[in-house]
Amino acid sequence: MVKQSQQIPIQLLTGFLGSGKTTLLNKIIQDPSMKGTVLIINEVGEVGIDDKLINTENPVVLLDSGCICCSVQDSLAQTLEFLINQLQLGELSFNKVIIESTGIADPAPIISLIFDFMTTDISYNFAGTITVVDGVNASKELANNYESVKQIALADKIIITKEDLITPEQLELIKNTAQELNPSAEIYTANINSAPIDAFVHFDIYNTPKDLKTIMSWINAKRKEFKLASSFKPVQTSSIYTKLPTHSTYQTVSISFDKPLSRISVINAFQALNLHFGTAILRMKGIFDFGEGYPFVIHGVCGECYPISNLADWGDKEPFSIMVVICSPKIAEQAETILKSTITTIDY
Repeated sequence: MVKQSQQIPIQLLTGFLGSGKTTLLNKIIQDPSMKGTVLIINEVGEVGIDDKLINTENPVVLLDSGCICCSVQDSLAQTLEFLINQLQLGELSFNKVIIESTGIADPAPIISLIFDFMTTDISYNFAGTITVVDGVNASKELANNYESVKQIALADKIIITKEDLITPEQLELIKNTAQELNPSAEIYTANINSAPIDAFVHFDIYNTPKDLKTIMSWINAKRKEFKLASSFKPVQTSSIYTKLPTHSTYQTVSISFDKPLSRISVINAFQALNLHFGTAILRMKGIFDFGEGYPFVIHGVCGECYPISNLADWGDKEPFSIMVVICSPKIAEQAETILKSTITTIDY
């Protein structure tokens, strides 16, 4: 059995076209703390460019001729397997993997692939998603591109670039928008002279909040109405192939209980949501009282749940349970019905 400390952490670096991912990565990878990091770079097109722009002695693998979230998923899995084989044979030495996706990539299938891969190869663990946001063009991109919205919504960490090219007021607006879309994400900034190395070298596996106060703000945050594209891919009609409007937005389903819950019923409820709706469930998160004297946290994205973790105690709060599901408006009512009909309290 491979111990967690011996597993290779994988980070996913995403961000919309022109956000500055490659420039940021070029700064980050030069830091001595990044020695031993393998870069897997994805590009759409027959000829790759980004790998040639990265100046590093670390190994670089290019996945080209397709987008990692759709047409080259098999290539990513094969690459991860090849790297481990080379490590075991002593042909390659590395201690971390960063996957840089294309600017138009939907992070959800990539995260799902990584989790699926880890069920068969325990050599890796997932160290979270880092999303790069273009400080200059964020407002336009978030209004027009569902990928840009989803990249922020699924991030564990957000880096706002080009800080030196915008005003403090513009920066604050972008931060507020990002926090409303994703209250649990840590937010960093970058400019032409500096990059937040801490975002890459300091992480918890699965990046689930660890203290009760943070989790409460994470659970209870209310999203204001910004002008945002939907975080769900625009639907195409089968007859005329025209896209439906993309400014629909998503909906939040929230359910709470003041009695201890059956752990298996909660797991069954989340599994039912994933089975029925898959990536139409954008995020699932909750804090739970299973009657064991301390709170448990469940956190998942797009059909994949991170392992259940527990906190030390309830602090000064009475035990309770609350869960939030962020999903397409089309399935919100059904999702709520599944939660209410599946989850049961413990009878003493």
